[in-house]
Amino acid sequence: MQTLWLYLYFPQLQLDLLPQLQADAATPDLSKPVVLLHPQQLQVQQANPAAQALGIRPGQSLAHACALCAALQVLPWQSELEQQLLELLAQDCYQLCADLALAPPAALWLRLDPMLQLYGGLDSFLQQLEQLLQQKPGLQFQYGGAVTAEAARLLCLTQPGQIAPTQAAQRLALSQCPVTLLDLTPALLQQLQRLGIGQLGALLQLPATELSRRFGAELQHYLQQIQGQLPPLLHYYQPPEQFCARLELWYQIEHHPQLLAPLRHLLLQLQHYLQRRARRCYQLQLELSLRDQPPLCLKLHSPQAEALAERWLALWQLKLEALKLPAPVLAMQLQASQYCKEEMHSADLYQGKQGQYSPLQLVGLLQAKLGTAQVRRPTEHAAFLPELAGSSQALQQAGEQTITPQLPAPEMAALQLHQPAALYATAVSRAAVKTPAQSTHSAPTAAPLAPGLSATLSATPHRPAFLFAAPVPLQQQVQLMPGLERIQSHWWQGQAQARDYLTAQSADGRWLWLYRTEQQQWFVHGVFA
Repeated sequence: MQTLWLYLYFPQLQLDLLPQLQADAATPDLSKPVVLLHPQQLQVQQANPAAQALGIRPGQSLAHACALCAALQVLPWQSELEQQLLELLAQDCYQLCADLALAPPAALWLRLDPMLQLYGGLDSFLQQLEQLLQQKPGLQFQYGGAVTAEAARLLCLTQPGQIAPTQAAQRLALSQCPVTLLDLTPALLQQLQRLGIGQLGALLQLPATELSRRFGAELQHYLQQIQGQLPPLLHYYQPPEQFCARLELWYQIEHHPQLLAPLRHLLLQLQHYLQRRARRCYQLQLELSLRDQPPLCLKLHSPQAEALAERWLALWQLKLEALKLPAPVLAMQLQASQYCKEEMHSADLYQGKQGQYSPLQLVGLLQAKLGTAQVRRPTEHAAFLPELAGSSQALQQAGEQTITPQLPAPEMAALQLHQPAALYATAVSRAAVKTPAQSTHSAPTAAPLAPGLSATLSATPHRPAFLFAAPVPLQQQVQLMPGLERIQSHWWQGQAQARDYLTAQSADGRWLWLYRTEQQQWFVHGVFA
């Protein structure tokens, strides 16, 4: 089967995608004349339609362009950014065509002959390609097709939209192609023009031996590539295994809120990357290039793997709130790590409306806001004493399947809360209320608190909302309530303790959880909400 190449050219790639790069107030108004200037040559590289209407063309000097428009908006043309945008388009086109090669700075080669049977013909493939490119608003493109890759490029530049599927049609279509468009050295092009050879058709009619003798082997090899006698020297595109995207900023950023707009652009690239591969990631690394300072690296971990840009942006917004930039930011680079496969979930019709965040997403928000070390996981232990029945431990760095978030304890001068009573209730109530038939230890019994004071055992033990970090000696008048509970520690835990717990109300109306020791000492262990 005869080969068929398509050359896809984007004449103003960076300028067309400018609104998507900087979605904030600093983005220039594209309804007014805007040009991208080559930083070394100081020539116009790209010009928007408003600038072209005034006579500004690529290749003009900056002085010439400013003379045509005094209010011209000038932005730097960035070769690295254009290369990155081209690779993003290659990732999109890779979904349609597997044989794809980059043609820097702003073009792609696609080999179509292996894909025509899949799409049912050339017209169907071109329709799919146009629909894909039209998803990027404002992106201008043109294409040309031929039997060889270089002929497709020349045909795209001279007759956009033309397809030459055979050698005869290709030779006829390129007969009027100017030699100035050939990919040759300036000295060789000047030599051809001096001899009066201005079109490709006239050059192809000359004998091959005469061309080699007069112009060397370079021209002969190039013409053989156009005619398909030599294979094209292309580097086929392969999608990256790891996500890494860099963005050069149009202006220096000095405050962290201004980082969110360009960061969102990088996160959208990450979202497309993950969705194409049906994957998610747990961790991102953001490297900020600073002016006259070493780069600043920030890491963000999510207990639940995420793929959506808005989810990651919410986490970054919380993390960047406490960031103080030591110097203005010139560029940023985003890397992703710790991937996992996308899991398909089906909603339960009878489950009802759930919370906005899952437990793992809530933990991720808390870690981004407070720091990873400040968010810990509560755990329970087989102990009767309340202060030994629960503790907290660090969360795992990879996705954890079951996490119960611990509520942050409010800071008070005389009240330092230790843990929620829900954790203690699941451990202590099961231990302290066991009957002799259920446990080999002695069942809790009640003892008289003081002469003239009586109490009864509570069938359902009451648990306070919060516990103190350590029991506090009782130093105020309280009114005891009926209901007594005996809690005794295990004998193998060192010094055994026996406590009688009661509920009491203080003079200021607070409900306290008290206990009395065997030495007749009274302590406050918690408060009810």
